[in-house]
Amino acid sequence: MLKMLLVYGHLLATCIALGRVLQADHKLWSWRKEALDQARREYLEETQKIVTLALLALWGSGLLLVLQGYLDEGVTYLLNQKLWAKVTVVALLSLNGALLHRIGFPLLQKAPFVLLRSRLALLGALSMSGWLFAAFLGVARAWNHVLPYLYVMGAFAVFSLLACAVALAVVSTVYSVGEKEPSVSG
Repeated sequence: MLKMLLVYGHLLATCIALGRVLQADHKLWSWRKEALDQARREYLEETQKIVTLALLALWGSGLLLVLQGYLDEGVTYLLNQKLWAKVTVVALLSLNGALLHRIGFPLLQKAPFVLLRSRLALLGALSMSGWLFAAFLGVARAWNHVLPYLYVMGAFAVFSLLACAVALAVVSTVYSVGEKEPSVSG
């Protein structure tokens, strides 16, 4: 029963974080032509708090699930290379989130998205690919004790690079097809 509750809590935290990140990315794209006003900054701060709490819940429930797996199966549980790939992806996702909130969002308060589009597109693509891949690894039971760590991380790298390429292509296409870049004064 405890494992089921931990998995359920882990799933809920994933849904909350992923849903809020998807929603925030959509809003940021629609706000791309202007600097953020107070209401939009408050929305991003609220999103940051929600996603941070969900990420902390994910780390906590994930560590408890690993502990329970170890107590149930012993060292065999810890030899699952997909598990360590997931830990790596979540650690990278956490680092990317810190970069977004310490570097990306403060830059948005000073200038419209369009002026920072490449950097923010890359950070956003890495964030989204990290969240989606981590969620995928959570359900990829068939990969347990089957795929080597480097294979899983290679798949993540390909997925992330594809996401970055698509993000850069979208931003460059949008602005080369007619959206006028705003100028920054001051």
